[in-house]
Amino acid sequence: MTLVFKIILPVIILIAGIGSYSYFVSTKAVETPEPVKERVWNVAAQTLEPGTLAPTVQIFGTLIPARDVDLRSLVAGEVIRVSPNFKEGALLETGEMLIEIDPFDAQAILAEKKATTLEAQSRLVELRATEKSDRVALIRDEEILAVDVRNLKRSEKLSKKGNISERALDDARSALSRQHQQVEQRTAQLEIQRARIGQQKAVLERLKVGVKRAERDLKNTRLTAPFSGYISELGADLGKRVDAKDKVARLIDASQLEVKFHLSDRQYGVLLASEGGVINRPVSVRWMTGDKEHVFKGTIARIGSEIKAETGGIDIYAILDAESLIAEVRSGAFVEVMLTGQSYSNAVRVPEYSVYERNKVYVVENGRLVARTIQVLFDNGSNLLITGDLKAGDQLVTTRFAEIGPSLRVEIR
Repeated sequence: MTLVFKIILPVIILIAGIGSYSYFVSTKAVETPEPVKERVWNVAAQTLEPGTLAPTVQIFGTLIPARDVDLRSLVAGEVIRVSPNFKEGALLETGEMLIEIDPFDAQAILAEKKATTLEAQSRLVELRATEKSDRVALIRDEEILAVDVRNLKRSEKLSKKGNISERALDDARSALSRQHQQVEQRTAQLEIQRARIGQQKAVLERLKVGVKRAERDLKNTRLTAPFSGYISELGADLGKRVDAKDKVARLIDASQLEVKFHLSDRQYGVLLASEGGVINRPVSVRWMTGDKEHVFKGTIARIGSEIKAETGGIDIYAILDAESLIAEVRSGAFVEVMLTGQSYSNAVRVPEYSVYERNKVYVVENGRLVARTIQVLFDNGSNLLITGDLKAGDQLVTTRFAEIGPSLRVEIR
């Protein structure tokens, strides 16, 4: 019995193990793998309409006055009168007085200059009268000289015939010699007198210039506005003494404004290469006041004198067209300036982030992405003008994501 037990027990355990294994294998859970679903990317798209487009250069600039001068006193003295409009920010019309300086000194100097001039004129009249008298005397002396010449000739003839003595002949010769000397002295005196007249004329002209200068100084005691504009930086007031060249105020032209803006080397090159160049190119200026937008038109008038080493660009100045609203704008306003460049055919404008590797975009065809090769015509930093393998109606993807590539399934949202 012990032998039978030893043999049968292992067999029973083995059979039980095999049965248990078969049971567990036959009853284990079977997992069926689910099929992998393709991911669908939600993207934004732009419908393309190729056409003729011109790039728009958008930069920021500052309004500056076309004319801006420091008004300075041209004479020294005490301010005795000021204009009612001599206030910060006031508008002055052309020719309107700012201040008046006490004219007493200028009037006194002018009176002295006129008196000195009158004295010089009287002296000139005197010299001319003396010159006239000498000229008449010279004529008389020349007549006497002619008589003495004839008298000597007659005496010489009579002397040959023995009708007069040698002494009478010598007297005739002496009289002629004395008259020659008298004529020479009179001629020299007349030349001296004429020189004195010339000198007096020069003195008189110099004094007349002094009178004109004194008259101008008297006129300059009233400082007036050379053009219509707004005043600021006042430096004078009633009762204050000012010296010549002291700054009285700053006058800013109210009738015309300019906009100053800076073009980069690339932007400047785009405008140079486009038709019409840079000078006289129209510009559009946008000025925001609160929530209100004002747009002014203008024309580029001049280019800066040098290229800025730190930026590689250049300053541009455009004159704004005159209109009623210009009078309400002040210099220093921060504005946006827009210019148009060269026109390109078969071009579209797209966001800068929709272009990959500088020459590739993706369009949607039958729900999948297709790569297209393009050429960038213009880049203003935010938008691009491109051309290439594009046609009207193409849906260009404008959503940028790292996994983008050909054949991806997408859905336009």
